[in-house]
Amino acid sequence: MLKDKIKIEVIRALKAGEANRVEALRYLVALIDKKELQLPPGKMGEIEEIGVLQKELRDKKESREMFLKAGRNDLVEKLDGEIAIVSEYLPKALSEVELEEIIDEVIGDKGKDFGVVMREVLVKVAGRAEGGVVAGKVRTKIGG
Repeated sequence: MLKDKIKIEVIRALKAGEANRVEALRYLVALIDKKELQLPPGKMGEIEEIGVLQKELRDKKESREMFLKAGRNDLVEKLDGEIAIVSEYLPKALSEVELEEIIDEVIGDKGKDFGVVMREVLVKVAGRAEGGVVAGKVRTKIGG
């Protein structure tokens, strides 16, 4: 599970004296722990962990844009480092071609019901594509 990998990396970063990295990684562990407490016991899996990290990455990117507009380059630099750290633990994103192939396959199997197709595609991509991007491509493909 990702949480275990991150905890191991916290120890390595502590030994290496990388204070900023330790802080960022501990925060990620805390976010995962918080999400785990909200779910029924035993329901926290890697997909849920990836969801937590994706949300944090989106939040950091939004904050980065706001700091950039405000001219706070010091905070932009700090967030760039944090964004890089969070990105290390997320699966490699699918290319547009790979995503479209998955969508085509699901439409072929399940028909053109948007909700059914979205649900199935999101299970198959498992954190390797953003929901908004998937929704846009599915709408285009099913003509809705």
